[in-house]
Order: sequence, then C-alpha cells, then structure tokens
Amino acid sequence: MTKHEEFLWELLHHEIETKAELTRMYFDCFTFIAKTEQLEEFQLHKKQREESRSKALEE
Repeated sequence: MTKHEEFLWELLHHEIETKAELTRMYFDCFTFIAKTEQLEEFQLHKKQREESRSKALEE
C-alpha cells in the first residue's frame, strides 16, 4: 500500500469514527430530551433554527 493510500484509509477511518461519535451524542441527547419530557420544546426549537437558517441563506 502506498503512503497516499495509507493516508486515505486513515482519513476514512477517522471520518467513520467521527460519525459514530456524533451518532452516539445525538442518541444521548434525544434520549435525554425524551426522558425529561421536553420533546415538544425541542421540536419547536428545531423548527425555529431551521427557519432562521433559511432566512440567513436568503439574505
């Protein structure tokens, strides 16, 4: 395996690990939100953030 191929495999491995960690964090956050009965508040917050992003992109 060339140095370039090794580098690409390491980069891919890092990306997979990063995505796995983000998935675990998302699951932990979502579980916490559900257990604390804040799902409606979270959904409202998420909708407001999406609208805010849309407005920012339009400008």
